[in-house]
Amino acid sequence: MTAYRRTARALTLGAGGSAAAGLYAATASPWLALPGLYAAAFLAWCAARYSAAHHRQVAEADWEQRHVLGEAPAPLNPCCMLARHSDGAAHDRRKCTDEFHRITADLATEPRSST
Repeated sequence: MTAYRRTARALTLGAGGSAAAGLYAATASPWLALPGLYAAAFLAWCAARYSAAHHRQVAEADWEQRHVLGEAPAPLNPCCMLARHSDGAAHDRRKCTDEFHRITADLATEPRSST
């Protein structure tokens, strides 16, 4: 179990608790339910993001293991998270699952001599 998964589970539990508290407060006044339901929605969104990060980490570990064993696995989509956030302009040379981008990222980051 990764840290992302543990955090996602804790956030899901918090979202459920906040939703329950908000619905219980709605028995007194509907306006009292809004803060609890807002917190529940926010915590559920955070849990979804952490769950996605967990799935990505598991997929990257599986890809790397197959790559080390000599297989030629297809690149993940997106090939690396840096490419996702930079719209494909930059790639992470260590975590990119596309071999071409790993090679070109190494060439682009090499220091050049002034002579």
